[in-house]
Amino acid sequence: MRPAPAVRFGVCFVLALSTAVAAGAQATPPAAPPPPPEPPAGFGTNQANFCNGTYALCIKAPCTAIPTLDRLGNYYIDHALCSCDVVTGWSMGPGACEDRAPTTQHGRTFLISTYSNLYNDSAQVLQCDQHTLWAWCYGAPCVVDQAHPGKAVCTCPVETGNANLLGACDPAMCGQVWSAATPAGDCFANARYYEWAIQNGQQSNPPALLCESDQSVCTPPPTGGKAAPGSGR
Repeated sequence: MRPAPAVRFGVCFVLALSTAVAAGAQATPPAAPPPPPEPPAGFGTNQANFCNGTYALCIKAPCTAIPTLDRLGNYYIDHALCSCDVVTGWSMGPGACEDRAPTTQHGRTFLISTYSNLYNDSAQVLQCDQHTLWAWCYGAPCVVDQAHPGKAVCTCPVETGNANLLGACDPAMCGQVWSAATPAGDCFANARYYEWAIQNGQQSNPPALLCESDQSVCTPPPTGGKAAPGSGR
């Protein structure tokens, strides 16, 4: 006995639907997750560990250069004092968490400068040229200001070269000393912190935006593009 037309139609419909679903699944495989951000050249091991605690945040800190005079009468600047914020929460930095915890010695509270994306919602990144004098505060030692416990003074080594400054989009900042990072280091810190926060259910601002283009700090510079003028030192 041949099946009734309604039965034949139902069988064909189910087969067609199954084939379409299978074809759709084959046509749209799940997208692979993006590769993790690569650390910049020279970035050693054990340099990007995440800890929950109190730390000094220097990503938009103004600094004062410390002049040094050697025995031959030569002046130079190799460190700066930077005014950073004391913050509690997750941060990325070098070393083990127990080594980064605040400690009190001689009546003073000391802590380490580490990184977070905390201010990315209210500031943008100014790119300064290769003549810029800037402070590298990642992992620097700090002491809490006793008169203003929300601030800490950090001693940061000084570099000269291309720098990304988080703050106001004012090119004049490139002629002053600020806590900053290399373009590659800035991209890595922004992307790695955001990636880790999302993967671990923590709140985080996304990577900061560039002043000139409103694009991510990890956007490659355009061919022939120029950074803001530096101090010329």
